[in-house]
Amino acid sequence: MDARHYSELVNFFARFLNDREAAREVVQESYARVFAGVSPARPARNLRALLFRAGKNIVIDGARRRQAEQVMLDTLTMMTAREAPSTEYLVQVRQQLQALLSRLGVMPRKRREVFVLVRIYGFSHQEAASHLGLSLASIEKHVVRAVLDCLDLANA
Repeated sequence: MDARHYSELVNFFARFLNDREAAREVVQESYARVFAGVSPARPARNLRALLFRAGKNIVIDGARRRQAEQVMLDTLTMMTAREAPSTEYLVQVRQQLQALLSRLGVMPRKRREVFVLVRIYGFSHQEAASHLGLSLASIEKHVVRAVLDCLDLANA
């Protein structure tokens, strides 16, 4: 691991998260993501900036995931005991959610971003295209591929 920026990144994310151990995990994941996309044929122009951007994306993704989980838990707590789903059902839903998160984790970055914006946050294809600076056709292709990835999950 290239340690030139490690301490600076850990310090930054430790202040941001108020948790040094969580900051170390974010930085480690940042390095993994950045180095997965960098090769001798395609070197990083500004490694420090890439590491900070990857770390910020990781923090944002985590916050979004926690927010979605909290909304789901809040919805469940509003149900009466008679309306509440069974424990088996909740276990099954959590397993499916974990499988989906794993599948999202291995999707290419753009495909994942498009899928999350369109299918989770409810952006229209046009809104997602404008937000990400992509063509409408590109958004549609990413959504189709992401859905096919998730269908593979359902068949697994």
